[in-house]
Amino acid sequence: MPGYNAFQVPTLGMRSQAHALNTIGINVANVNSGGFKRTDTQFETLISKTLQNESDLGGIATKDYQRIDEQGALTPSGRNLDVAINGNGFFYLSPTLEVSTNVYFTRDGSFQMGTADGQTSSVTADDGSTITVANGYLVDKNGYYVLGAIADPETGAFSASTLSPLRIDEWAFKDRFTSTSTANLGLNLPSNNTIVTDHATAVLKSNDGFTNTNLETYIIEVVDSNGAKQSAQMNFTKKQVDRTDGSGVSAVWEVSATSSRASSPQIDTVMLGGDVEPDDTYSVTIDGTTITYTVLGTESGLSDVRNAMVTAINANATIAAKLTASAGSNAGEITLTAGAAGTEFTTTGSSTNVDRAQVDEITIAGTIEAGDEYSFTLNGTTVTYTATGAEADIDAIRSGFISAINANATINALVSASVGAESGKITVTGQTTGTPYTATVATPTTGATVDNSAAIATSITALTGKSNTTSVASKTETHTTAAQTITFNADGDVSTTQTASTFSLTFADGATATVAIDWAQMKQFGADFLKFNYDHNGLIKASMTSTRFDNAGQILGTFQDGTQRAVYKLPLAQFHNPNGFEMMNGMVFRETQNSGSPSSVFVDASGQADFVPFAMELSNVDITKEFSRLIMTQNAYNSSATVFKTIDEMVTVARDLKA
Repeated sequence: MPGYNAFQVPTLGMRSQAHALNTIGINVANVNSGGFKRTDTQFETLISKTLQNESDLGGIATKDYQRIDEQGALTPSGRNLDVAINGNGFFYLSPTLEVSTNVYFTRDGSFQMGTADGQTSSVTADDGSTITVANGYLVDKNGYYVLGAIADPETGAFSASTLSPLRIDEWAFKDRFTSTSTANLGLNLPSNNTIVTDHATAVLKSNDGFTNTNLETYIIEVVDSNGAKQSAQMNFTKKQVDRTDGSGVSAVWEVSATSSRASSPQIDTVMLGGDVEPDDTYSVTIDGTTITYTVLGTESGLSDVRNAMVTAINANATIAAKLTASAGSNAGEITLTAGAAGTEFTTTGSSTNVDRAQVDEITIAGTIEAGDEYSFTLNGTTVTYTATGAEADIDAIRSGFISAINANATINALVSASVGAESGKITVTGQTTGTPYTATVATPTTGATVDNSAAIATSITALTGKSNTTSVASKTETHTTAAQTITFNADGDVSTTQTASTFSLTFADGATATVAIDWAQMKQFGADFLKFNYDHNGLIKASMTSTRFDNAGQILGTFQDGTQRAVYKLPLAQFHNPNGFEMMNGMVFRETQNSGSPSSVFVDASGQADFVPFAMELSNVDITKEFSRLIMTQNAYNSSATVFKTIDEMVTVARDLKA
């Protein structure tokens, strides 16, 4: 009966409007659901369309449009694990701890900490005991693992290309640390401090309790190779002032670093000080055995004297049975290390200083002839000896020449002449140490044979010896690095050519730290030692007490030591057509061919979104619009139902008329 086809239009109308009512109901039910994205139902006519192999049926069919790309309302939550996306993008989720290609996406940033089956760690508790704890991860309300980037332990940088689940429990970073490698120190060093000629000795004596008002010290903190906080003392002494060579340098300071070290075995330090001068002596006495070195004068500096002393100490069998001597980090520094823990020894040191008078040597030669003259001139005063011709040999002439020199009161007040070690040699010695003189000799010859000669050479230079020192410090508790320099210009600022100084520190437990300190903030003004600033990189081992997000998507951990560190960073997955997602239960979505593949970006680099911490994104459902659609859809459904009823009545009447 042809009339029955008339039922198609109202039937499809009721079915379509019923579907639309269902969609509206789901939208309304999720109006306050975090991250929910509404679906709008639209309609299309079936005229010239085919539905289940039949065409031109009339009526309508539904077509759903997902509004996933539309922003939902943001609302404050106050929870530290809540974060909302304002803009374009989605969070990454993995349903399993092992990340595979089965990755989901969500806009719901209401996260929490969840555990994973079998995921535990053994950690050391505060009382030193070992306990087993469950690993806690950042998860969404479905228990899916939030994926993010982990901070590089050395640089702190993040990479959006490698994502993994994020462990956020208290013990997650207990064994992670970064040793200090760089630091900035800003101090004012007093410009009126006097010069300290021996920085190393001043520091060693200060460590032994001797006060030096011209030694400035400052304690810095670093993170060592074991992840523990350590301290070191920076030592500053003025080395040079007011250079006048046109360099613009006003002052040069020496700086070293003193750190703690193990107290066993015993380690003593001997510091040789002063200028290397011939005949000076340095002595070290160890448990009654004395080693003495006499300076030859050929040494290039204290390092050579030190090395010779080290060799002599180690060559002594009595001393070598107890300890070993080695060169320290400073010129003149000797380190004495006991051969075994518990071995004790006593070290003392001494030195002598030699003042010297100038010594010259005159050499005369030639044929003995009457009338030959030999003259000696000292500081402008000349003495002459004339040969009589009766002298037996050149040494007889030498004796007469010596007598003439010593007989002159002016010359004899400054020098004395004596017989030399070889024939024809005369030794001229200054009467006063440290006072130089100028002497010359000549041979005006009157005899027939012109072969007489006289020459003079300085064998010992006048010397007022500079003070030498030999100091000993027990080094059982500290270690001081070699001194480096800081140069200031005439304005009291650090020289523009000044570079950072690197200090290698060793601590009592064997841990180390190598720190490059930047001096750019250092000053040299006035009479006060002042601190401006000190900061350093490095993070110690510590448990994490809390976590929160910032507006760049970083997860900031607050640690037991009071520091706050960026431990993770959430990237956003951005799609060309997020409305093409497959929508799944739990407010999550799955990638499809229509959505395309995601681009992983950080919000502070994309410029298309930002994060809102302590907030969450609700649905993008507008309740007013949904109820308006509900009324319209209900009316449309009723109209289709009325048409259906009318057609039914018409068919019934037609049936009865035929009968």
